Amino acid sequence: MPIIIQSPLSPQRLKQVQDLTAQCLTAFPAPLSCPEDGDIYFLAEEAAPKTNQEPVLAAFLALYILEDKLFECSAFTRPDRRQKGLFSALLEAAEAAYPDHQFSFPVPEGEACLPALSALDSLGAEFWYREHLMALDAEHILSSAFPSFPAAAPFSLQIAEKDGIKTAKAFYNQILTASCSLDIAQSSEGNICCLHQVLVPEELRGKGWGTRFLLSLLPALTEQRICRFLLQVSGENLPAIALYKKAGFQITETLSYYLY
Repeated sequence: MPIIIQSPLSPQRLKQVQDLTAQCLTAFPAPLSCPEDGDIYFLAEEAAPKTNQEPVLAAFLALYILEDKLFECSAFTRPDRRQKGLFSALLEAAEAAYPDHQFSFPVPEGEACLPALSALDSLGAEFWYREHLMALDAEHILSSAFPSFPAAAPFSLQIAEKDGIKTAKAFYNQILTASCSLDIAQSSEGNICCLHQVLVPEELRGKGWGTRFLLSLLPALTEQRICRFLLQVSGENLPAIALYKKAGFQITETLSYYLY
């Protein structure tokens, strides 16, 4: 079976990837999908049932560059072609093309993803770490009673954009107390804001500055038609999880990452 390497996808290939992903999620509902912005694609084609038809995309592996010599991967196989060795063949092709790289696979918790876990286990992939996806609807922020801070306290919140990157920073007496980057995307229901790299300087941690930052930032962002806030946090980062829960976030999904 020919395996084609393509980057980026042509419009025809993109349509095939979209159709195959939809087939898989219809047959085996799961929270993960292919984001369609992979850096490199490995495509497994089969001959069409009829000679006058185009070859059929039977499976694909999408690679996303995380850092030097590390990919994050998404893989989908046609439901009627599972357990035929296609995933293994694609991964072997990727490994041959990038012998010095490692491949990470996110797998959501739940019965729908047990086949994926079985496939990774058979290949000898090892558990790497666990990550939580957390969400907060803007309507819950607006109906919450936020604590009031003393008016005399010299606390300030700054939201700015430079070179296409939006950031939020909090200061107390001109000292940076917390910061994060913001990624705002449009949806039919409003804007969705993803918070990345929420950071509090090490010497200020455990003193409430992270809570104060989020409880000030989130209401301010609702002025930009934000309908939902999202973030990701390591399952081992218990202080951060506690901080986000205090601000109203709830865990909506847990991903386990496996390294091959």
